[in-house]
Amino acid sequence: MGAAGWAAIAACRKAAALPGDIFPENAAGGWRRTDRRRLSASEAPDPVPRNEIETLLTAGYEGPGKLDARLYVLGSAVVGVELSQRWKPSADTVFFSRGPYFVVVKWQAAERGALQAFVREVEKSVADAAPKKD
Repeated sequence: MGAAGWAAIAACRKAAALPGDIFPENAAGGWRRTDRRRLSASEAPDPVPRNEIETLLTAGYEGPGKLDARLYVLGSAVVGVELSQRWKPSADTVFFSRGPYFVVVKWQAAERGALQAFVREVEKSVADAAPKKD
């Protein structure tokens, strides 16, 4: 198949849906959402290939600390796996991928248990939304 054929297939692919109730107003661990925005790929603050970003949703939370969370809906699950493998770990940051979703959570002086509860809730929302393998 030529380049034009692959381009046509890529243009026809259906974007993955946003996980239901991702970044809720009140999240597990006592977190209260202070901000939620949809950004364009060009505004992405992380080293994610811009041409693979279909949707970028960000949220800020306060509670037992402060955290910022970002959900990238990617063009393919393969990109999320590659990002997870080559992402440079940094202090006060956790990231994970599941299907076409890649999530980054950064925090400041957060209580460990509350942070873990938040990340578990986000992971569950993303896992529930990810396409199931047959």
